[in-house]
This record gives sequence, structure tokens and C-alpha cells, in this order.
Amino acid sequence: MTTTAMGFLGIMTDRRHGIPPIAEPEFCSHLCRAAPLYDLKVLIFHPDGVAADGSYVSGYQWQNGQWEPVHSPPPDILYNRCFYRTPEEKRAAAAALSVLTRCLPWSRGLPDKWGVYEILRRSPAANALLPETELYSSSEALGNMLAGREYGVFLKPRTGSHGKRTVHAVMLGRREGGGVKVRGRDRNNEPFQYVFGTLDEGLDWIGRFIGQHRYIIQPYLHLTGSGGQPFDVRVLMQKNGTGAWTLTGMAVRLGTRGSLTSNLHGGGTAVPALPFLLDEYGAGGRDLLEELTLASALLPPLLEESCGRLGELGLDFGIDAGGRIYLLEANSKPGRTVFRLTGDRRAARLAAENPLRYARHLLLTSSSYHKLPPGQLRSHGRMISMVPKEDS
Repeated sequence: MTTTAMGFLGIMTDRRHGIPPIAEPEFCSHLCRAAPLYDLKVLIFHPDGVAADGSYVSGYQWQNGQWEPVHSPPPDILYNRCFYRTPEEKRAAAAALSVLTRCLPWSRGLPDKWGVYEILRRSPAANALLPETELYSSSEALGNMLAGREYGVFLKPRTGSHGKRTVHAVMLGRREGGGVKVRGRDRNNEPFQYVFGTLDEGLDWIGRFIGQHRYIIQPYLHLTGSGGQPFDVRVLMQKNGTGAWTLTGMAVRLGTRGSLTSNLHGGGTAVPALPFLLDEYGAGGRDLLEELTLASALLPPLLEESCGRLGELGLDFGIDAGGRIYLLEANSKPGRTVFRLTGDRRAARLAAENPLRYARHLLLTSSSYHKLPPGQLRSHGRMISMVPKEDS
């Protein structure tokens, strides 16, 4: 079968269990189904589906209501959606990207959490949103930071995600027997909690837990609602069909009572933002919503100026009991499950289709795209052929 379109968007993703064995199958299938509305084709592939010389890509395409394995030329535009769980996965993705040199990146990536902090702290407006942040350097430095903070500190990997390998440590008072209480989530996102009789014992355990990983330390913030559930606000910022940043949607992520984080991968859920903020902060909830909207518009251009062109950002904000807003994390490969959980159909549709709108914009504004008369669409000077292949 041969099909034609204005352009070809490739989504490079992780290998997962399932048919087909791809990550984010719901998002990927929505992209593929909606692509013809924008005169685009979409192919989902793994790093190991890229030929060694970059001459072709093997992957999966949604055809006639089902996934079909196909061979194709390299995509015009490439969105790297890989999340690296091991060094081997990161090397495989880097090898694939190194030979797909003619593909236009849909988006650049962000540095790690410390790198994002270093960029944003240079802006007075953005700096006001940032919690105090330090690099983990030694048990001694961590002990000094712990001693000065009544509610303890929060440690998280510089490159981690989904709440994995996070730690909250707090020194216990005499009434509680002294020592250090440590709770968090392990590499499998399973919760843990320990109490150590002395500060040194607690610091030694944290040092072993961190190992060779690079961590940042922040004061522990009370970001818990009146119901005892930790929460944060996820804002999805995306570029639209004109290349402009837009706020696609906003939702509150709620963790389970007593848990450390509100991340969905840790068992949390999501609810609409405004009703939650009104319940928690009364009439001030509307003001907080406006502040969150303004903060979300501020951050993408600042990050883009230092990191290069971006396509979408997931921004996670915390709000303390006094209504102060903190930026907790910025993610250049955001999920979009929150809008399905809140029932926000408009945001869910935009979240899935704005990548197509922006890909079309990139094609139309790329110097290598030459406009043809109606009915003679092409992508980078060639028609696109998608050839079904035998599934091995």
C-alpha cells in the first residue's frame, strides 16, 4: 500500500509489553488516527527499528483500525518520547538519533532538574517560584541542612521521574526518641519508611540509597490538602498550529493519604483544578488559578531561550497552606493522562492533537519545505511510501 501526505511525523518510543510493544499506546493511536486531519502520517518506532545507516525505519502504523508493522523512509520530523530506564536504553536512543540526521527535531529536551533550576533562577520572576535547591554532595552537608529545617528535607534524583527514588528525611525530637525518620519511594515506586536511632545512622542509609546517583535537596514543603492528600497542579503548555505557546489544560493531581508524592504512577488520581482550589482556598482559589496561568506563560520562553526550540512542557506546581506557589518540576516529555481522569475532553483532545498541529507548522515554515500547487503535496521534496512488512 502506498499513501501520500504533506509530511511524516515519527514518534520514537520505548519498547513495552503489549501489542504492539510500544509505550503510551493510547496517545500514539490517537496521534495516528487524527494525523490525516492535518495531512500528516505518523509512524511509531523503537530505537532498534532504525537502520544502522539511517536509510529506513521499521515501526508501527495505525491502519484500518489496527496496528500494522511497516518499513518507511526516515521521518521528516522526529519526536523523541523515550524514557530511559537503563544506560543501555539511553545509548540505543542516542545511536538512533545520530543516524537520523535529516530529521527535523519536533522539540529539544531540557537539562536535568538542577540545570532547569540554574536557568530559571536567573529570572527574578521565575526565581520567586523556585524552592531553595542545593546539590547533594555529602552526608555531612545533608546533616547540616537537616539540622536547620524543622520539617526536614526532600531529596530527588536530578534525572528521575514519576516520583521514583525520592526521599523525605526529618530529624525527630526528644519526645519521639530522637534520630531520623526517612520515608520515600524506591526504584520500583514502592513506598518505604524507616526510623533510625541516630543522625549518623540515617545519613549513612541515605548515602547508600543514593549511591552513585546525582540528587538535589530542597526543604520539605507542606503541599497537602485539607483531606490529608498530597497534591500538585499539572499544567500542560503546548505550541499550536502557529507555533505559539498555549495553555492546553490544568488539573490537580492527588496522591493517596499519607503518601509522599501526588504522582499518578505512585497511585494518585486527578481532579479539575478550579473546584479543588475553591474548596481549599475559598474565593482566593480564582486568584491562584490566575497566578498559575501567568506563571505557566512565563516559563516556556525562558527555558526555550537557553535550551533551544521546545514543543510542549509539563509544569508541576505546588501550593502551600498560605497560598504560595512553587514550581516543582518542568518536563519536556509530559504525559496527558490527567485530562482523561478529570473528564476534560477538550484538553484531552488538544493534548493529543497539538503535536500534530505543531508538526504541520514546522513543515510549512521549514526552509527545506517548498509549497506546491493544490493537490501536489509533498514532504521535503518526496512523496511518502509506507510499505507493510512481515511482523517478525
